[in-house]
Amino acid sequence: MARVLFHRPTVWASDIQCSTKVLSRLTAARGHEVTYLQAPLDPVHLLRGPGGYLQVWRATPRSEAGVHIVTQATPVPVRDIWPLSTRTASHLRYGLARPGLAQVMPDPDLVWTTVPGSGRALKRAFPKARVAFHVVDYYPAFRGDAVKPIEAEDYASVDVVHTISTTLKAYAVDELGVPEGKVHVLGQGVEREIYAGDPAEPAALAPLPHPRAVWTGVLSKGDPALFEAVAAEMKARGGSLALIGPGAGWASDLAARYPGTVYLMGSVAPRDLPAWLVHCDLGLMLYDRSKQAVYKGQNPLKLYEYAAAGLPILSTPHDEYAHLAPPAEVLSDERAVAPAIARALADDPDRDRAIDTFATTHSWQSKVDRILAEIGLPPEGPTP
Repeated sequence: MARVLFHRPTVWASDIQCSTKVLSRLTAARGHEVTYLQAPLDPVHLLRGPGGYLQVWRATPRSEAGVHIVTQATPVPVRDIWPLSTRTASHLRYGLARPGLAQVMPDPDLVWTTVPGSGRALKRAFPKARVAFHVVDYYPAFRGDAVKPIEAEDYASVDVVHTISTTLKAYAVDELGVPEGKVHVLGQGVEREIYAGDPAEPAALAPLPHPRAVWTGVLSKGDPALFEAVAAEMKARGGSLALIGPGAGWASDLAARYPGTVYLMGSVAPRDLPAWLVHCDLGLMLYDRSKQAVYKGQNPLKLYEYAAAGLPILSTPHDEYAHLAPPAEVLSDERAVAPAIARALADDPDRDRAIDTFATTHSWQSKVDRILAEIGLPPEGPTP
C-alpha cells in the first residue's frame, strides 16, 4: 500500500470536481492511503468571521470516500497582490506552516501539488517522498508575471512536473528552464464510469425540444457572437440551446431574444451533469475569442465530459488540439456555425467511434495507472 498526499486549494466539500479531488478518490479506491490537503487557512479568513473558510477548517480533519481531508493554517495571507504575491511571501507562507505540514501525513511515498509556492516547501517537509507538481493552468494569466519565479523555483525543487497540456510543458521548458525530461504531459480526463447506464432525463431538461445543443461551465467565458449564431440555427431547426452554468449578461440577453430556443438552466452539480449531457445532442466549447491569453495551455474538461456522453463537439481553437487530435470540429467565425451544426447532427458512425475511443483513452482511471507506474508504486493496494 502506498501513502499519497494531494494538495490543492479547492475545498473538498465544494461541488467543483477538480482533477486533484478525482485522483484522490480513485487512488484511495485502489486501496492506497490518501490524504487531501486543502488550501491554507490564513488571517484574512479569521477576520471574515465564523462562516466561510473558517468553517471549512473547523470541519477537518475528517474522512470521506476513503480520503483523509485536512486543512493547514498559515500566518501569511494567500493573496495575489504585492507584496503577498512575491517569492519571499511564498517562502514565509509555507515555511512557517512546515512544522504542521510534516504532521499531516507522516512519511508519504508521493506528494502531489498544484499550488505555486508549495513545491519547494513540501519537498523540504517530506524529504524522503517523491514530490510531483501538477501544472493545471497557465498561472501568469491569473496571478501575473510575479508567479513565474515562484514556479521556476518549485519546478526545480520537485522530482517531476506533470502538465495538463503540451503547451504548458513547452512553457515550463522554454520559459522557466525546466529540463525537458523532467516534464510529462498528463493531460485531462473523465470518469467514464459515471456516464454509463441510462440515467433518467432531468425534469428541467425534458421540455426542451430536440435537437439540443448544450454548453456547461461559466457563461462569462463564452463567445457571445458564436452563441448568437448557434441560437439562430437551433431556432431554424426547431431545436434548443441549453446553457448550464453561472449566468452572464450576454446569455440573459440571448435568452430574451430567443424565447423557446435558448434556456438558462443555472448551475448543475457535477454528480448530476452526466444525466443532462447524455440527453442532449451537441456539445459546445465556444470560448471568448477576445480572451485567448486566459485559455493559453488549457485542456478543457468539458471536451472529455462531452465525449464521455457521446456528443458531437463544436469548439473554438485551443493550442492543445495540435497534439491531442480531439473528436471536435473547430470553428473560427460565425459563418461556420450553421454548416458545422448540420454536420454534427448528421449520422456519422466513424465520428461516433472516435468519440468513444477518445473518452476511453483519456479516463481518469488510466491517469491513476500512469501516475502510480511512473513513480514505481503498486497500481493496486489491499482491498479497502
